[in-house]
Amino acid sequence: MATEPSEQVGTRMMFENERVRVWDLSLAPGESLEKHIHRNDYFFIVQQGGLIRFSNPDDPSEFRDVQFEDDQITFREVGRLGKIDNRLTNIGSKHHRNFVIELIRG
Repeated sequence: MATEPSEQVGTRMMFENERVRVWDLSLAPGESLEKHIHRNDYFFIVQQGGLIRFSNPDDPSEFRDVQFEDDQITFREVGRLGKIDNRLTNIGSKHHRNFVIELIRG
């Protein structure tokens, strides 16, 4: 049976109103954020970049590693069906932290 994605797109929600939701995504080396779904367009701002592995929790042989850089800003358009991210694991040697800002549809 496939792992269902969580609605939690960060490690801690910092702020929410009717227009935006702001998440902290903070992972020490070895820590993970489980498979999750983005239901709104969003952007993220990397405060402290790290080496993150995106892995399929149902098939560990399916993964990709991404090196995030300090001050990187990335926008993602999600679409009506949402966007699923697999498990994120910090496989680097330093702490990774970024802020995810969801743009809530009106």
